[in-house]
Amino acid sequence: MAERKDYYSILGVSKDATEEEIKRAYRELAKKWHPDLHPENRKEAEAKFKEINEAYAVLSDPEKRKQYDMGQQVFFEGEPSWAGPFGGFHFEGFGVNLGGIEDIFTEFFGRKVHAKRRGADLEYPVELDFLQAVKGTELEIKLRRDGSTERIRVKIPPGIESGARIRVRGKGAPGTGGGPSGDLYIIPIVREHPYFKREGRDIYIEVPVTVTEAALGAIIEVPTIDGRTKIKIPQGTQTGQKLRIRGKGVKMPDGTRGDEYVLIKVVLPPKIDERGKKLLEELGRINPYDPRKNLW
Repeated sequence: MAERKDYYSILGVSKDATEEEIKRAYRELAKKWHPDLHPENRKEAEAKFKEINEAYAVLSDPEKRKQYDMGQQVFFEGEPSWAGPFGGFHFEGFGVNLGGIEDIFTEFFGRKVHAKRRGADLEYPVELDFLQAVKGTELEIKLRRDGSTERIRVKIPPGIESGARIRVRGKGAPGTGGGPSGDLYIIPIVREHPYFKREGRDIYIEVPVTVTEAALGAIIEVPTIDGRTKIKIPQGTQTGQKLRIRGKGVKMPDGTRGDEYVLIKVVLPPKIDERGKKLLEELGRINPYDPRKNLW
């Protein structure tokens, strides 16, 4: 594991330094170590300059500074680059607040430096039907970019869940100074289904059966995400018993598929007439049992 850098020491400030103190220290060091001022030892200057910018990228950002102070690892995208003496300096997605950098180099070189910046990433929430998310679908969305409406088609892979992120490259906010556009992230919000429930790649459904079907066994029809299918209710099935239908769960992007689980719920008839009561009483005499025996 790489050694943790001390960004405060790199900028020469204390751990309780204010934003202004951090910015002032950065400005001085950035002027001192700009690679164009060290042609005789350019590689060393570039490494030092990169390190200074990395430290400033963290300590000038309140959220990144908080993560760093808590001992968390902070990640960066891209790195600074140079293109010739005293000109062409630009940043490519380094994650630094470039507003102050332009001021520094305007002051230092006596003319404005145009920062090449990648556009911001955008998020676009979309609501999906349960079966659309499970089976996959394709959506057309309208996106406002550069003052105009753009229609783009987005493929939703099977098995997507709420909160996932689907990346569409280059469809985020436009860059500045000739920088590339950011990316667009589609955020699905999956609606609940009236009777299917999902756990990972498996589907669950509660199915009511009659006392007769549970006691004597039966063949019944149940829904799946692919349509209806028939299953066997074994003789003596109890409420809460779980029956598995293999391969009727969620199809995942890797081609594998989960199962469907049928949760049995034995339901008594809403009304029992006198003859029915006598038959149940007779059943109790013929087949006596205590379902609570040995429970407590």
